[in-house]
Amino acid sequence: MRKQAVNDAKALLTDADIAVLSTNSNTMPGFPFGSMVQFLLLESGDLCLFISDLAQHTKNLAADGKLSLTVIEREQLGSANAARLTVMGRATQLARSESLVEIASFCEKYRDAEQYAMMGDFNIWLINIERLRFIGGFGQIFWLERDEWYAAN
Repeated sequence: MRKQAVNDAKALLTDADIAVLSTNSNTMPGFPFGSMVQFLLLESGDLCLFISDLAQHTKNLAADGKLSLTVIEREQLGSANAARLTVMGRATQLARSESLVEIASFCEKYRDAEQYAMMGDFNIWLINIERLRFIGGFGQIFWLERDEWYAAN
């Protein structure tokens, strides 16, 4: 049942386009800061963001890499029975020269990312997952651990 939950959670991430990114606010210490972002699930099981250095969430991540990323099943949006996943992890910025593959993959999934790739202030932030909370529907609620998440690749 847990393996199925991991597979369902990965399927949810693969199908989704938008997530709510929550970071620790550096302008309002102690408060979470939420914003909408595009993301990409990598073959490794890690996630990545392609975000501007000018964005508030990027400034927050530069100060403290801890985050959560929440995704909700698109077809059931607005329903209490919608599948949802909250990923908790730590983000680190990759150098442009080390993230060309991820940038190309991001541009393949999100056509508008091509214009961001031409700007010098957009960078890949790699999310190393610590723990996940997956709700697949009524009675399907799991804490998924780091080891089982990465072992499923």
